[in-house]
Amino acid sequence: MSHSDQLTRRNVLAAGAAGLAGGLAGCTGTFGGGGGGGGGSVDSFKYWNIHNGDDFRGPINEIVASYEESSGTTVEARYIDNDAISEQISSAVASDTLPTVGLLAIQTIQRLGADGSLSAESASQVIENVGSDDFREGPLKFMSDGEGGYYGIPADAWVQGIWYRKSAFEEEGLEPPVTWDAILEAAETFHDPDNDMYGIGFGTKATAYARQCFTQFAQSNDARVLDADANVVFDSQEMIEALTFLSDLGEFVPGAVSFEDTRNLYGNEQEHMFMYSSYLLPDLLSDEGEEMVQNTGLAPATEKKRRSTYGQVLGHTIFAKSDARRQVGGDFVEHVMSDEQYVKWCHTNPGGTMPVLQSTSESDAYLDNEILSAWSDTIDQISSALGNMDRFDFVDGTLLPEFGTISSNSLVAEAVNRVVVKDHAPDTVAKEQAEKMRNALS
Repeated sequence: MSHSDQLTRRNVLAAGAAGLAGGLAGCTGTFGGGGGGGGGSVDSFKYWNIHNGDDFRGPINEIVASYEESSGTTVEARYIDNDAISEQISSAVASDTLPTVGLLAIQTIQRLGADGSLSAESASQVIENVGSDDFREGPLKFMSDGEGGYYGIPADAWVQGIWYRKSAFEEEGLEPPVTWDAILEAAETFHDPDNDMYGIGFGTKATAYARQCFTQFAQSNDARVLDADANVVFDSQEMIEALTFLSDLGEFVPGAVSFEDTRNLYGNEQEHMFMYSSYLLPDLLSDEGEEMVQNTGLAPATEKKRRSTYGQVLGHTIFAKSDARRQVGGDFVEHVMSDEQYVKWCHTNPGGTMPVLQSTSESDAYLDNEILSAWSDTIDQISSALGNMDRFDFVDGTLLPEFGTISSNSLVAEAVNRVVVKDHAPDTVAKEQAEKMRNALS
C-alpha cells in the first residue's frame, strides 16, 4: 500500500459533509437499492465498501462469495474511495438507490444516523447477536446513537502512537515515550541537527496528519476544540498548555514535515521516534525487514492528565427500511463478523484493519499471520489502545458536525504549524485560531 493510500484512509470525511447532511435530511424514500419498502424475500442487495484497494477487494470478495453460497442471495458489491462517498450517497438519495449495507467511516455513520437514514434497531441487534461484550469499548462508543443503541456495527480500526527504536532508548537509559516528560526528554537527548539527527518526527505541515498527531497530545491534557454544546474552547488553559508542550517539542523536529518525511527519517536512522498509525506494521516489515521490526517499540498512548490515543473506526451500516432487507443486511454483517470470515477481513491489512472483537484479536487463527507474527510483542498494545481512542469531533460520546467545518479549513493543523514552524507564541495562536474557528462557524 502506498503512503498516499494510507493518508487517504487517515483523512476524516470533511469535504462535502454539509451537502451530505442536507441531502439526507427529511429523506423519506424507499431504501435498499430500489428494492421496495415492503416485506418478502430478497434475492439480491447492494453493498458499498470504502476499503477500496487491491489489498482489500480480493479477500472481501471471497467473504461476499461465501455469504452468497451459504444464503443463496446475490451481493452486488461496490468499492468506493472514501473521498467520494459523500457525493455517491447524496446521488443515491436523490435517485432512491441507496445500498442495503455500507462500510463507512464513523463520521459518515453518525451523520447518517442523526438524519434517520440508518436502521439503528438492526445495527443494535447485530451487535447483540455477535456479542456486545466482545466488542472493544472504544470502537463501540463511536457507533452510539446516544439512546442506548448503535447506528452501526464496528468493523475494524487503526490507532496512532509513537514508534521508537528500542536499542537507542535502552542505550540512553530512557523510559518509553508515553508521558509528556518522557517524550520531551527523549527528543532533547537524541536531537543533533549538526549530524542530521532529529529528536522526534510528527506532522508540522498544515495537513490532516498534523491535526491527528496533535489530537492525542491535546486530549491527554483534557484540551478540546469544542465543548459539548459545540462552543469553541480552543483558547482554554488546557489547550494553551498543550500548544506550549508542542512548541517545546517542536524544537526537535526538522521544520515543516509530512508523514512521509517522518517515516523516511526513521528508516534512515535520522530520528529514533516518530508518530504514525498502525498501518506501519506491513510497511516497515516490507521496507526495512524483521531486524528493524524487532528493534521498534510502540508507545500506544500519550499520558498527561489522562491516557489518549488518536484513531479511526470503520463500521457497517444497514440502510434498508423494509423488514426483509433489514434482516438480510443484518445476516450479511453477522456473516462478515463470524469466526473464519472475520479473521480473513482483519488479515486484509494487518495493523490497518485491527479487530474490534477481543476474541478475534486473541485467537490463534488471527495471530497466525506473517506480519502479525513479526510484530507479536506489539499487537496486544495496539489492541488495548482501542479503548483509549479520542477525537476532536467526538465530545462525551456525541459527534459534533461543526468540527467538520474547522477541520476542512485546517484550523487545528494551522495552529500546529504556527506554533512549531513559525514559532508563534502558544497563547496568541490559541486565541487567534479560536477566533478564526468562531468566525468559520458563525
